[in-house]
Amino acid sequence: MLLENERKKVIEIALKIQAEKLIPLTFGNFSLRDPETGYICITPSGMPYETLHPSDIVVVDADNNIIDGERRPSIETPLHTSMYKKRPDVNGVVHTHSTYCTAWACRDGGMPCITSEAAELVGGKVNLASFVPPGSVELAEVTSEAIGKDKAVLMGNHGVICVDETIDKAFHDAIIVEESAKVAYIAYQMGNVNTLEDQMIRFLKEDADKNYGQK
Repeated sequence: MLLENERKKVIEIALKIQAEKLIPLTFGNFSLRDPETGYICITPSGMPYETLHPSDIVVVDADNNIIDGERRPSIETPLHTSMYKKRPDVNGVVHTHSTYCTAWACRDGGMPCITSEAAELVGGKVNLASFVPPGSVELAEVTSEAIGKDKAVLMGNHGVICVDETIDKAFHDAIIVEESAKVAYIAYQMGNVNTLEDQMIRFLKEDADKNYGQK
């Protein structure tokens, strides 16, 4: 089977995301890019994640052509391929409908940066891409433009997408951005929010990039 281990990894991440309650039902879509072939392994459209077999994961190229697989790929395949085309540093894409991120995606202005974790991940507020109907080429264009060089962007009235060097890291980012969204929501309900200053946000981002984890 073409890219069998990579297909298994996509299923593993889908089940982890489901366990973290970052998606309801069959919502969301997840992919990774194989650096050697450039092919993309992506979840199929509308199938329960707990039933997936590696053969259900669809392999496509950067132009959305199916290379291997009998299933219909996610309707958001153009969104994923657009991310990979614009971001050579990205090999994993995770799109969730997590509750608090989606709530912030339903209001203007994006999500403010009020936690050190959000500062370290994004380096500022999480921007908001304008609403465009799901599955459209326009959605792919608007969202890939809005994310810029960031690791996360809110999708207007829809959800959130996270990108990173690997799908494991993108999954990790999705957890952080949802937790940050939850904290921001609660803090604004309480009032008198202490937001982080731009200079401190830049320091936290640069320090995390340089010093966090095992290099």
